[in-house]
Amino acid sequence: MGLFSFNYNKPGPGVEKDAPPKPRFFVFFEVVKRKFWNLIKINMMFVLFNILALLVANYISSVLFQRIRIDGGMGDLVIRVFFAAIITLIPVVTIGPVQAGFTYILRNYSREEHSFIWGDFKEHFVKNFKQGMIITIIDIFAMILFSIAINVYFSMNGLLPIFGATFMLISIVIFFMMHLYMYPMLVTVNLSVKNIYKNALIFSIMKFIPNLLMIILNLFIAYLAFYIPILGVVIYVFLLPAFVGLMNNFYVDPLIKKYVVIPDVNDKIDQDSLLNDGSTGESYYKPALEDEDK
Repeated sequence: MGLFSFNYNKPGPGVEKDAPPKPRFFVFFEVVKRKFWNLIKINMMFVLFNILALLVANYISSVLFQRIRIDGGMGDLVIRVFFAAIITLIPVVTIGPVQAGFTYILRNYSREEHSFIWGDFKEHFVKNFKQGMIITIIDIFAMILFSIAINVYFSMNGLLPIFGATFMLISIVIFFMMHLYMYPMLVTVNLSVKNIYKNALIFSIMKFIPNLLMIILNLFIAYLAFYIPILGVVIYVFLLPAFVGLMNNFYVDPLIKKYVVIPDVNDKIDQDSLLNDGSTGESYYKPALEDEDK
């Protein structure tokens, strides 16, 4: 063998067959490192196609905080912009089909699977357009009603309005938790909009403490990003939604696969592990567009 000849058939150390999988915490940061520039591309695409949702989120934020005054100027604006960013990050207020395409790519990254950024985004934008828009309309109206109700309760005196406002705040937290799961379920399994909300509600209650910790983590990351507001806007435009979305998908995808998805119709089905209606056949993997035409 020559000096510069190499035997590429020689086996390397490889990975041990029975080696335990890496903790997902470390896998997450490995994926962020490998896909960093793709995350920036995805993020900019998300912001571009979600401009209308950002405007709606700012309106909802203004309605919610209309009775809160910090300095009557920049401080009030920062609070409203920060909350608007939060409700697009989780995501509660978003353009549903855009969020579906965005979530599909990030879900694949969380599984360490390949994804074509534009091709997969466009396919799942079209594929989930109807359900995505229905979810968008429901969510916007729900957030406006929550915001109005909270302001009404805070404008009243007495014990009953305090209980009412507390109930509304708890409802908003649960509503936020539901949205950790809704779009990943939308792009993964065949479910009606009703069952997407139902399963998301079950998840929010069943995993209440971990969900609450994830919401707090979302808030903390957003707080760090917006600690300097102008810098926060730049981080949001270039990275923040993709980073937070990937993190949330790392958390929810294993749960959805465990409790909702049936990997193979020929496998033995444990009905106790399903959160759907059972008899509807809705829990199977969502087929590709070309499969739906057959």
